[in-house]
Amino acid sequence: MDTLAKRLRYARERMGLTQSELARRVKVRPQAIQFIEAGHVRRPRSVVEIARVLGVNAEWLLLGEGEVDVAIREPRAGYEGNVTLSDEAVAVARLWMELPQSQRAAMKEVLVALLKVRS
Repeated sequence: MDTLAKRLRYARERMGLTQSELARRVKVRPQAIQFIEAGHVRRPRSVVEIARVLGVNAEWLLLGEGEVDVAIREPRAGYEGNVTLSDEAVAVARLWMELPQSQRAAMKEVLVALLKVRS
């Protein structure tokens, strides 16, 4: 993907977001996203926030350089490497972040129960 416009559209569609939904999450007007995807804006002021919302590397989004996905530091003690999350894992994490705390606790219990059944 050789342009910011193409990379933004790819990343947005990969997350299953409309231009309006992305704009709402980034806190910009929908026209801002439309202008970037139309190729009218080459260096948007909100590129870092857009990249954060889409879970992509800001350098990749703006310049097409580096890895697409942001490397996530694994939080477990003693682990020294980076982990790149799959598209599916990023999508699940984004859904998780939209849940209120009470529902996150309930979902965590469900996941723990599923893992116990699997063992």
